[in-house]
Formats: sequence, C-alpha cells, structure tokens
Amino acid sequence: MSSCNIALTMVIVFLLLLLGIGIFFTRISTSFREYVLGNQELHTPPLVGTLLALIYGGGRLMIGVEQIHNFGLSWVFFILATSVFPYWLISWLSLRMRPFMHNLSMSESIGRVYGKYPRMVTGLANIGLAIFTISIQINVMSRSISMCIDSVDRRIITICAILILVFYARIGGLRIITFTDVAQIFVFFIIIPFLAFSIFEATGKPKMLSLLRTKEMFAFDKLWQCEPKQLAVFALFLSSLVVNINPPVIQKIYMSADCLQAGMVFFFTSIFSLFISVFIILIGLYSLIAAPHLLATEVWIYIMAHIAPIFKGFVVISLLTMAISTADTYLNSCCVMFSNDIVSSMMTKKPVSYNRQLRLAKVTALFVGVITIIVSFSCSDLFSLFKFRFDCFIPIVTAPFILAILGFRGSSPTALIGMATGLLTILSWNKWIEPATTINGSCMAMIANGMAMMAAHYLLPKQKK
Repeated sequence: MSSCNIALTMVIVFLLLLLGIGIFFTRISTSFREYVLGNQELHTPPLVGTLLALIYGGGRLMIGVEQIHNFGLSWVFFILATSVFPYWLISWLSLRMRPFMHNLSMSESIGRVYGKYPRMVTGLANIGLAIFTISIQINVMSRSISMCIDSVDRRIITICAILILVFYARIGGLRIITFTDVAQIFVFFIIIPFLAFSIFEATGKPKMLSLLRTKEMFAFDKLWQCEPKQLAVFALFLSSLVVNINPPVIQKIYMSADCLQAGMVFFFTSIFSLFISVFIILIGLYSLIAAPHLLATEVWIYIMAHIAPIFKGFVVISLLTMAISTADTYLNSCCVMFSNDIVSSMMTKKPVSYNRQLRLAKVTALFVGVITIIVSFSCSDLFSLFKFRFDCFIPIVTAPFILAILGFRGSSPTALIGMATGLLTILSWNKWIEPATTINGSCMAMIANGMAMMAAHYLLPKQKK
C-alpha cells in the first residue's frame, strides 16, 4: 500500500471514530442552559482538556512553526509568552466573576451591565471572530490533507470534516464537544512529541545551539532593538494577551462549578500549554536549521516530505484534531450568541422558547458553516486571518468586558461610545498605519475603547432617575 493510501485510510478511520464518539455521547438536552454549558458538573481535568483543545487549534501549530522562519528568536519568545500569560490573566479575572457565573454567555454578561444594545453588538463581534477562527481551521484541514493525500480532492475530506463539526453544534451542544475535545487533546499530546522527534531524526540530529548562534535573527542584541519586525511581534503579543478573553473561552468559566475551579482550570492550562509550546518551538527550530532558506508557506511541505510515510497520517490526524476541536467550540458559541443574545434581545415582549432557541442555533450553525467555507477558500493566508480575528473582536468588546469584571458600571450609551471608538480606531489604523509599519493595532484600539468609555462616563451629563 502506498504512503498516500496509508495516510488516507488513517484519516478516514479517524474521522469515523470521531463521529462515533460524538454519537455515543450524544444526549438530548432538556434546557437551553444544558445545551450551552452542559450540566456544570465537570471535574477540573476534563475542563482543562477541553480548554486546551479549544486554544490549540491547527492554525496555532502551523503558524507557530512557519513564523519562526520569518521572525526568529522574537517569535520563540512570543510563543512562550502567549502560552502562559494570557491564561494567568484570565485566571485572575475569573476569581472576580462571581456576579456573572449564572450567565450563559459573554454577551449576556455585557448585557447585564450595559444593556441590550451592547449585548447585541458583542454577539455580532463574536460571529465575526468565529468566522475568521473557523476559516483558519478550515484552511489548516485543507492544507494538511493536500500535503500528503493527492489521490482524493482535498476539498471533499475538508467538507466532510466541516460537516462533522456542524453535526456536533447542531445535535449535541457543548456536552458532546467536551467529550470529543478530551479525546482530541489526548491524541494531540501523543502525536506532537513524536513529530518533534521524527523531524529531529530526519534533520540528522543537529547541534541546535551552535547552529542558531550563526543566524542573525537569533541574536539576543537584536531582540531589544526597536526594529519593525520586533515592534510587530510585540504588538501581536499585546493583542494575544487579551484575545482569549472571548466568548468560547469565557464559556469555560461559566461551565465551572465556581470561580475557584475556573481559576484553577486556567492556571493548569497555562502549565500544559507551556509543555505544548516547547514542542511547537522545537519543530520550528529543527525545520529552520535543516532548510533555512524556505519561505514560510513551504515549511510544512518540507516537513511532510522528510518524515516516515506512516507518520504523515498521524500528522494529518493531529492537525485535523486541533482544527476540529477549536472550530466546533467557536461554532457552538456563535450559534448560542445569535439565538440567545441577538434574537432574544430583539424580542423583548415575548420570550423566545427553548425549542425556538434550539432551532435558531441549529440554523445558525449551517449558515455560519457556509460563510466560513467561502471565507476560507477566498483567503488562504493563515497569518492574515490570524490578524483579522484580532481586529474584529478586541477593539470592540474586550475593554467593556474587562471594565465590567473590575467593577465599572456604565450606561448603554457609554459602552456604545467605547465600542464605536474602538471600531473607528482599528479601521483608521488598518488604512493608514499598519500598511506602513506592519504593526497590528488591535490593542491600541482596545485602549482607545476603554479611554472613550471612561471619558463618556465621567464627562457626559448623567441621566436623572
């Protein structure tokens, strides 16, 4: 049997096994809360597993390895820093989220503080975030399949994978996603160390430190210079520090039994995340040493060409595992926000029934699935999609949510002024500043959002009650 047929067989068996696990653990939800959050009786290890499966999408592995070839040492530090500090920040914030623990979504929490219109804007921003995030995962599926399976049109298997994640979002809700995520992260933890070791063997067991000292991009003195590349990586780090304060991640806090468990979940996540990041860095460094003149888009083609045939199937399974586990959670969150936060906010006179909310969520899953396929086939640049997901959410939602957790209580106009300021700032930045500097402006737009909210709250006249 040829290497392509072996890899194809392994991928098909994996997808069927994943579908079987999902069907086995499917249970009809008795309420919309159970569909969204499960039964909130999970222990800490499963929550850590499903959170790791969410944050380590296939795009994070692919982009992490590829951009080491572009940015060198600064990207190594970026990977290490973003594997720990964002989750320490969320762990600290989660201990202050007791007033919001009974909410179904991040939008509902914002609506509780600022009113229904900021709640609806948050839901729309999350849909944009979900579309770009799922598009990254779809591109990962497509690229990983095309690298080692040329006997079947890659789009066929990619669409099959998309149908599986839409099935999860439509039928099982978050309970089925949680069980499959735990299985997927287990598979990933087994495969990624072997992938790093396989590349290490294929590159002739290089003396890494001595070889890296000869490369200019790994010089420590250049790391602290205010050059465009270093500033661009630092700006991405600031955005990555807060991008995980988003609905699917915050949903894991609401799935916890209490604030203390949520804090522990994110703390342990940071530890395992650091372990995963070390292997991602090793894969990137080994491939850089072996082929230093490759373009970023050629790195994974080189890796797949220099590993054992049977291991190609394991790599594709690992990438599909990461991509599906991230995409299905974002799709579920997107469906929940549309039905529970956007539609329900518009229908204030008559509450939306559970059956109608569930139907709306299922229709939304199909609708978003179609949009993400279109977006992913229109834009295949993972790094561009990576920055787009920052731009559509951080400038609009992050500042109001953090301020609400820290005790700020503004009005609906205050939040809308901040959100509009953040949106205008990022649009202006992307038009005039980023093309000239390559520096992402999401974090600056978030700061502008927060400052506009504070100014509006303290300077505008208060409404008399």
